[in-house]
Amino acid sequence: MAARSTRVALGILAAAALFGAGPATAGPREDTEEGERAYGRDDVVTAMSLFRRAADAGYAPAQARLGDILDAAEEDAQAVEFYRKAASQNLAAGEYGLGRMYDKGEGVARDPAEALKWYRRAAEKDYVLAVQIIAYAYLVGALGLPASREDAEVWGKRVVRLGGSMPTLPKQAEKGARK
Repeated sequence: MAARSTRVALGILAAAALFGAGPATAGPREDTEEGERAYGRDDVVTAMSLFRRAADAGYAPAQARLGDILDAAEEDAQAVEFYRKAASQNLAAGEYGLGRMYDKGEGVARDPAEALKWYRRAAEKDYVLAVQIIAYAYLVGALGLPASREDAEVWGKRVVRLGGSMPTLPKQAEKGARK
């Protein structure tokens, strides 16, 4: 009976190997998803390890997310590096992140025109945060754009259509504008 059980078990293992079953290995997408879960549990060490593995495998969403975390940790040069990698793969989150770094002058020299270029690329893909930044830039005249309520409204309506909030002037700016 034991010999029969052994043959059955070996047969099942052989069939599993033949049909591709076996130990699962996570790919970059799965690593990124698990990294998000770890980050949500405040397990930053595990999250960073998973994001880095996926980013090193060339997975753009992991590269952009790693850029976000590195930016928050003030590791600006590394953040720029990962945003650039994601942006080179046309990922809107990477383009937006790179635009933000140029906008703030973190990890790169501050360059409003370069920031606007990257924000526009992300906005072309309906990345709501980029659309919102451009709407606000038109509202206040930033990033080399002229202050234009008309353009701000056009971009603002697009923000709302994408599920974001219409940008508004800060309270102090509104008071100055009414005088």
